[in-house]
Amino acid sequence: MNHRSKKILSYIVSIVVIVAAAIWVGSKFIHLGDVEFTDNAQVNQQIVPVNSRVQGYIKEIRFKEYEQVKKGDTLIIIDDADMRLNLARAKADYANALAGRSVADRSVAAASANVAVSEASIAEAKVVMEMAATDLARYDKLLEKDAVTRQQYDAAKTDYEAKKARYEMLARQRNATSSAVDVSRGRISQSEAGIELSKALVETAELNLSYTVIIAPCDGYTSRKIIQVGQLVQPGQTLLDIVDSGEIWVTANYKETQLKHIFPGSRVEIKVDAIPDVVFEGVVKAISTATGASLSLIPQDNSAGNFVKVRQRIPVRIEFLPSNDPEEMKKLRAGMNVECSVRY
Repeated sequence: MNHRSKKILSYIVSIVVIVAAAIWVGSKFIHLGDVEFTDNAQVNQQIVPVNSRVQGYIKEIRFKEYEQVKKGDTLIIIDDADMRLNLARAKADYANALAGRSVADRSVAAASANVAVSEASIAEAKVVMEMAATDLARYDKLLEKDAVTRQQYDAAKTDYEAKKARYEMLARQRNATSSAVDVSRGRISQSEAGIELSKALVETAELNLSYTVIIAPCDGYTSRKIIQVGQLVQPGQTLLDIVDSGEIWVTANYKETQLKHIFPGSRVEIKVDAIPDVVFEGVVKAISTATGASLSLIPQDNSAGNFVKVRQRIPVRIEFLPSNDPEEMKKLRAGMNVECSVRY
């Protein structure tokens, strides 16, 4: 082969390589036809934090990293010695409040009986006083006629005044006894409030005791274990995360110029980088009403005068169709990168 032939062959090979590279690049970055493509998308799942609701030392850990758990499975047990003591104390206070209510009831019953006795004594004293008043009036008329001596009249008057004083004394005692009944009834109301408070404290202690056993809030997979037995945990502290296996979807961030042909119900082809030989089927479920930048913690402020037009992206929620292979669906993990193609 002469020099000229070699040169022509090298040109042909170079052209073939360039064309092949162009075709490959075009297939990766240029998508022709009725399709809206984006690779700015990820698989999403609910990640549920499991927090401690009480303070205490971890007594037992019953989960391993990245293992499957069911809703209601026991994950962590916190030492409950203090909680049991608090519950016993609350129950004792509740029993004491009930006993105080019983004493108050008996006090009211006794005071009411005393009132009844006082009423009977007053009725008796009133009859005796009225009889003495009648005798005094009779002796007063007899004294005017000198039919009785002054001594007899004074004795009758003294007898009347004594019986009148006794009647007034019993009436005052009856008023004091009635006041004691009112006071005892007030103590009953106070005892009832104390009973409600003690009952609430018992229920609170029982809740705190139940919080020492931490269970899985949903079906899913545990995260990395960052706690150890004997560690002191505080209320609100995150102990682990659970990736909820009950729901999985894709969040695709499409450019605002691509939304013209994307609507809820549009069919989507999903390719996952970690599973290159499988094409998943999905459907557009919802389109966000705000851009990703608007929902950020520090949204951009274009009123300062330094505006630079940037093409915004809108999150689109894409859900997997039931027709996908369940075994392939099990391979999906939260955060995986995917490529989405919406057909229209």
